[in-house]
Amino acid sequence: MELSAFRRDGSNKHIKGCERASQQLKFEIRALDNKERERAAVLSSLHNMESTSRALDEEEREIESAFPGSIWGEPSSLYAGDPSTAFRSAPIQTNPPIATSAFYGCG
Repeated sequence: MELSAFRRDGSNKHIKGCERASQQLKFEIRALDNKERERAAVLSSLHNMESTSRALDEEEREIESAFPGSIWGEPSSLYAGDPSTAFRSAPIQTNPPIATSAFYGCG
């Protein structure tokens, strides 16, 4: 009761100032909550990427152990001059005469 009487009196500058400060604090808290949610989403995404990366690394190790000495990551002499292509896989070798004659039906 006393508060409403104080407001009707017109001398409520202090209360209005407190209300504005309260509203500003609420706004800042919401902004911080939003930032925290964004941060949590980024951390979750980063965690998922790290998990995926570890799984892919494990899968790559399994493939490399299943096919030792295969084309996986082996330097190719065809690309030896260009460092950016040094670890491309070598082209698949086929026997052109057999492939050609089979293609034309003369085999």
